[in-house]
Amino acid sequence: MRDQGFWRGYWPLLLAIGASQLSQQADMAMVGRLGGAASGAYAMLTRLAVVDLVLMSAMGAVASTAVAKAQRDGGAAQMVGRTLGLALVAGLCCCALGLTAYPALAEALAGDGEVARLIGEAVFWYSLAAPFRFLTNTSAFALHALGFGAAVVRWKLTEFVAKAAANYLLMEHLGFGFAGCFVAGAIILVASTLWCRGTLAAHAIGWIAVPQRSWASMFLRSTAWEAQRILSLQLAVLFSLALFAAPWLGNYEVSRLASYAAGQTFLLVLFSPFMALMRFLAFRLANLREDERAASMRRLWLTGAPITAGGAMLLFIGRDALGELYGQHGPWWSALIQAAAISLPFRYVANVLRAILHARGNFGAVATADGVALWLLATPLVAMGLSLDSPVVAYSSLILPEAASTAWLWRRLDRSPRFGFVVERGENFALSKGNGP
Repeated sequence: MRDQGFWRGYWPLLLAIGASQLSQQADMAMVGRLGGAASGAYAMLTRLAVVDLVLMSAMGAVASTAVAKAQRDGGAAQMVGRTLGLALVAGLCCCALGLTAYPALAEALAGDGEVARLIGEAVFWYSLAAPFRFLTNTSAFALHALGFGAAVVRWKLTEFVAKAAANYLLMEHLGFGFAGCFVAGAIILVASTLWCRGTLAAHAIGWIAVPQRSWASMFLRSTAWEAQRILSLQLAVLFSLALFAAPWLGNYEVSRLASYAAGQTFLLVLFSPFMALMRFLAFRLANLREDERAASMRRLWLTGAPITAGGAMLLFIGRDALGELYGQHGPWWSALIQAAAISLPFRYVANVLRAILHARGNFGAVATADGVALWLLATPLVAMGLSLDSPVVAYSSLILPEAASTAWLWRRLDRSPRFGFVVERGENFALSKGNGP
């Protein structure tokens, strides 16, 4: 923990996440230049593809812990090959789903107007790129877990510049219009896949391989739990937004909806380092023995708690300055920022616990804790606060669920089975349970 090498991969992971978000913003900017229904069509297509995005994120998270554990046991090369084999299958399934279902879903949601027509033009290219999207995402997580995150960041920045240039060329000069954004995406993803293949090969790491059935079953089970956790979070935020927009709930005013929407934009930025921390610690701790994980957990809390508390205090007193930046004022904005600040220490401790459980392979415990906290605490508190016209009650949904998750995960930690992705001797790989290495 005192060794600087422990944290070497954190900043590359955080920067890579930021670069991915930046690329999406560039897409939105280019699509917005087309005017008309283009922005709405882009937003709807990305919402329709929520299965792709959630599954891809979950698979990348599980793959990184599996690869890190295998690296400690000397089998990272083969483990990467098997995770990529499953990623390719998942990408092909999502490709088939997109080609067959997305056009009909778009027409059902938006009618047969301009939005559905634009989605119909783009969905072929978006779906065709799905296998490459899964391969590059899983490869990137594997490279982060293996300690090559800096190379991933450099490529992500190069990819961003290339994507922006390709968007401009195809959409503005070659007449592809709205579909050009997705044609460019497919081309860049093919190039990214080739880069990932070359980078892995340069480090003598395997490419696509057929996984063992028992190993694949355990991997997909963990992926399903993590996908459920991610999807539950997204649906809870969407449901809360719908509650804030409901004119029949409490004393409705536009300012409370505007404050919540602006706050969600800010919270995406605020919570990104915590999300990156959880992902980083999960594969970093997976590479340690169980006794080393326990020592690391204590040191993480001792060193990180003062930093998090200091950041929370700055955020708490800086709510008015943030309000000037986002153009928001009043009790609904102030309460949101104050609640977010108070939640930071709980969020830090909870994310360390989540990371340790993920490192053990116990994705189900984390998904259960977060899902229950979101739907039995967070959303009812939002509804109650809006009904009572109380920002304090509504935004306690940022504090109490995280505190409850922290308590539940702490109790679960001692009872959690110490299992994970274990490399067996020889050519075959399996998943096994036990008392840890």
